[in-house]
Amino acid sequence: MSTDLFSEVLNFPDPDAQQRFAALVGVEEVKQRLVSEALMLLDHQIVITWSERHHGNAIRAVNELATRPPLIILAGDVGTGKTELAETFVDAVARRMHVNGTLYTLSLAARGEGAVGQMSTLIGNAFKIVADESRASNHSGKPSKISVLLVDEGDALAQSRELIQMHHEDRAGVNALIKGIDGLKRHNTPLLVVLCTNRLGALDPAVKRRAAYTVTLQRPNDTQRRLLLSELLDDIALTDNELNHLVALTGPVDGHDFGYTYSDLRQRLVPEAVILGVTYNVPLSYQILTEAVKRVSPTRPFAHKGEGKAI
Repeated sequence: MSTDLFSEVLNFPDPDAQQRFAALVGVEEVKQRLVSEALMLLDHQIVITWSERHHGNAIRAVNELATRPPLIILAGDVGTGKTELAETFVDAVARRMHVNGTLYTLSLAARGEGAVGQMSTLIGNAFKIVADESRASNHSGKPSKISVLLVDEGDALAQSRELIQMHHEDRAGVNALIKGIDGLKRHNTPLLVVLCTNRLGALDPAVKRRAAYTVTLQRPNDTQRRLLLSELLDDIALTDNELNHLVALTGPVDGHDFGYTYSDLRQRLVPEAVILGVTYNVPLSYQILTEAVKRVSPTRPFAHKGEGKAI
């Protein structure tokens, strides 16, 4: 397998991925829907069995469901957990299906260096490699392994071809991506394409139209921030009022219309509080946490206004 086309290849089930997936709090509905969509896209027999149980045969609606391209789009601002979700949900799917799974993260090297035809060739090769690795089933016709091709920062590869200034090679790359997705649908390969983007509105309309499931992840609201902070600080003595104040401080304040992202809380705020505790040689406390809030500002939104409505 060409390693240049993939920046990372991960195998599942994996205990670390299982823990990371479970740690994504406040987005349970998205997690459940994502796993359910993946199960039905990877193994259509699940839907047929349901239809036969409740309707006596495979009804027309079930057949229409089978025509969906195996594409899922995860959109949202920076720090909302898109990549973490994409990198870990495969573990939950593999465990539900009782099979092994592999995640292939498409490398930016697949964009090529500008030579005529290079990008479309590289993208086509990536789809062929992953599809060849994925074509396996057991005696019952069910997949014996599953694969996910992750296209992170998808707007860099699947930007709209309607842009006047778009280079010919970029247009060819989008065409190759669409061709690859359509090819998976035709051959019923147990392979999903998951595309992550900060700018849903920048994606090519043909790519967005093919998505079986699109979700825009939001920054955590008050309830979600409280849930996450409660988990991260569960062994710190905080009163309800102190926790509520921390929730308020990490929301839209000081003239901002945006609060902290999930990664702001996990990777910036709480570590900053620990660093302060070590520096001052004092235990982690409400006072230290409020000091950390003063030192760590929320990440500014990336997406421009009007680029996709959250769902």
